[in-house]
Amino acid sequence: MDEDNLLIICRSCGRKVLMHNMKPDGENMVCLECYNKSAGVKSAVSVLAPEPKRTKVDKTEKLVKFICTNCKYKFSRKASQHVEKCPYCGKNTIVHDDQLGANKLINDSMNKKFDW
Repeated sequence: MDEDNLLIICRSCGRKVLMHNMKPDGENMVCLECYNKSAGVKSAVSVLAPEPKRTKVDKTEKLVKFICTNCKYKFSRKASQHVEKCPYCGKNTIVHDDQLGANKLINDSMNKKFDW
């Protein structure tokens, strides 16, 4: 059988159409009429409703570092976000990361109230 005479069923309208009158439309093969209709609809939609311009997200907001004293998970959130629980273990044993660590221990050891 000659390939030009091969009939293929249009996945949009269900008609049998010659193979050379078919176009790929995403995942399926559709006839030229259905293809032109869908292309016309797509172009009309893009003309009528242009994509909204993306607004720049304010990335200047300061991030606050946290650490969970239960599971030792470290994470950061924007300063405007309120944090109640650890996102990893779910416990409410979180502190600011600057409240723990070697630097904090050294600074506290120099404090007069810790002199024995």
